[in-house]
Amino acid sequence: MLNVIEYEKVIELAGYKREDFSVCLGCKICASVCTVNDLSIDMNPQELLSSLFLGNTIEKDNPLVRYCTNCYRCTSACPWKIRIPEVVRALRESLSVASPFEKAFKGSIDIWGRVYEPYVFLKAVPFLLKEGYIKYMARWTGYISVHLPHKVKRI
Repeated sequence: MLNVIEYEKVIELAGYKREDFSVCLGCKICASVCTVNDLSIDMNPQELLSSLFLGNTIEKDNPLVRYCTNCYRCTSACPWKIRIPEVVRALRESLSVASPFEKAFKGSIDIWGRVYEPYVFLKAVPFLLKEGYIKYMARWTGYISVHLPHKVKRI
């Protein structure tokens, strides 16, 4: 749970000002395109923004904080292009929450210099099995592309 000062830090860390969230129309388009909502987890990015704007309590076990994959589908669909994944990352940093997907992404970047989806999937399988989400894999195959990894040259 965060206090008001910590909320200001989260908003600033995400690259916003509190007033920036007042433009949210409450249309919930972000929730309708959310990848994690495909799992039947009831989450609404718009409610998270409202909570930050109003200073309401956001807990560590908030489904969006725990499971957001940072795919930016919500940002693409948002009429104001609010970068909700960046807000979620700032919240995770403040609440000391590590997503299994984020750990897998970072591991992939450390190894190949880019995100390699099969690696991310393999690293996330224990979490998916434990939480019972593996039954939704058929839906996710549309997001996965398979190709051989290659390293990105570092400058």
